[in-house]
Amino acid sequence: MIQFLADQIDQMDLALDQLAMRDRNFDRFALMLIDNVVELTLHRHAGDCALTNKMYGSASKPRFQPEAVASAMGQYFEPKVKLARSTGMAPQEIADSIQHLHGFRNAVYHAGLRHEPILHSVAQFYFENACSLLANYKPPFWSWASNDRIPHRAMKYVGKPAVVEPAKAFGAAWIRLREINDSMGDTLVSDLSADMHKTITSFDEDVDFLVENATKPMTRDQAILESQVWGVAFSDEAKAFAAANACSEETVGGYVDWLILNYPCSVKTDPVTSWRKRQSSLDQERDKHAALNKYSDFMAQTCDIREQVAEAASGLDAHIQQEVGV
Repeated sequence: MIQFLADQIDQMDLALDQLAMRDRNFDRFALMLIDNVVELTLHRHAGDCALTNKMYGSASKPRFQPEAVASAMGQYFEPKVKLARSTGMAPQEIADSIQHLHGFRNAVYHAGLRHEPILHSVAQFYFENACSLLANYKPPFWSWASNDRIPHRAMKYVGKPAVVEPAKAFGAAWIRLREINDSMGDTLVSDLSADMHKTITSFDEDVDFLVENATKPMTRDQAILESQVWGVAFSDEAKAFAAANACSEETVGGYVDWLILNYPCSVKTDPVTSWRKRQSSLDQERDKHAALNKYSDFMAQTCDIREQVAEAASGLDAHIQQEVGV
């Protein structure tokens, strides 16, 4: 156990070095290190729960819900968080934030999304939550072996492996790590708000571009509806909707016009005004967990319409350039 936690400190201290560089590539590396620490700790906690059930529980009265433990022992992240929340290791706000932050890590690592304007502050907030999670982690027992090798980074925080009071030593380490992270400053809310503002402004400009360059008079509401319809017009879902609702149009233009009038688009009117109110609410938020939740919910809920409008604007821009011979 002491070796495991010392290795966690090693990664966390290395992450601090990356964050101190204040460079997007180092921030990206720090985010991955922190996420790895969190996932390993959550998985170890699930293993502890399984061991506790085996040693101290019974078939009729297990200490921890067996299905939840088995699910948390698998490869997926969310069940691990749910188990930690149910056992009190991760309070609700920390559990929610960790879930969002793990999503950022996946977007950066797997999908190649850069998130550069918010990457540093998001990584710092993940570090803060990781320290809280580790401080709440209570091993069922403490152990060390003569062949344990405590990394030099961990030695700075806990000393030699045969510590007399490991719980106290490691508890102090999580506090010290968080203090160092906190000393770098905190711009999470302002960074999230600025990024949301930039996202809304880009959407607003795309809608203006569609309206100003349309071949026929068009309102912003119409531009938004058409963007959504063209985005789904040839999907199986739209074709099934048309068939179920007796669409008799035989031309592409007629079919699309019919969908504009009849298809249940998710966004029917210009959302920019309401989005700006959401951004203003985020800007005034003082709770970082709530701020991250507001930002993440906004980005998830508006993803489809933003992509559809951006694609329509890009397509129209390409057509205009082709027309003028650019």
